[in-house]
Amino acid sequence: MRIGLLETDVLYDDLIQDYGSYGLMFERYFAALQLSNTQPNHEDIEFVYYQVQQNELPVFFDECDAYIITGSKAGAYEDHAWIETLSKWIVEADQAQTKILGICFGHQLIAQALGGKVEMSDKGWGIGIRSLMTAPDSPFAQPLPKYLDLIYSHKDQVVALPAEARCFLSDDFCPYAGFVIKQHIVTLQGHPEFSPEYSERLLSRRAEMIGEPTYSLGINSLKQGTDANFIGRLILDFLRPVKYQTADNEAETSQVLN
Repeated sequence: MRIGLLETDVLYDDLIQDYGSYGLMFERYFAALQLSNTQPNHEDIEFVYYQVQQNELPVFFDECDAYIITGSKAGAYEDHAWIETLSKWIVEADQAQTKILGICFGHQLIAQALGGKVEMSDKGWGIGIRSLMTAPDSPFAQPLPKYLDLIYSHKDQVVALPAEARCFLSDDFCPYAGFVIKQHIVTLQGHPEFSPEYSERLLSRRAEMIGEPTYSLGINSLKQGTDANFIGRLILDFLRPVKYQTADNEAETSQVLN
């Protein structure tokens, strides 16, 4: 399987040495999932990197089997040429029914590009490990637990969904924290690829902006466990081409998403 990593930013300078990039965190995340999986792997995963802020985007949608649009320090509503270019690519990719996973900024920009709306939240920052309620009809090949615990780090959020989107993850603070469009787009406001250690270092840089008690509550929450491994396996199955899926998973996916 070939996954295209559309990196929409670079990490802070003091985090690059330990964590590399947004895309590299995904590469390590998926590698760890495969090592921990008791089921036989169906394929190797190859990663192709695209530096979106440097105007690198796939020329053809079939360059990769699926794409991930990463997080970014930028806001989806900001006036940057690369955001406009990526938004047009998202519209065309949606029309071609290209498989895309959007994370945080990627989640927000997909929503905005396809007719939704993104704003800076007047509720403040959503940070740390948070437990959000899932919808009964999972967008993945198997049901989700009633609550999904993931790491969050955002102030912007989706406030209106695209017409064809179906929300599957929400709470009062962030009502549209995950949505699906047909069988080819899944998005998450949370960061399954973030480790607690990375999150703590990231949040510590933003402590003054975040303010108390939100900052301390968010930092303390990082001691909890998350559902990152569980959701990661479902994400990999979503990204995987049908030819690599098991017959059972293929049937389950068809039943859930149709």
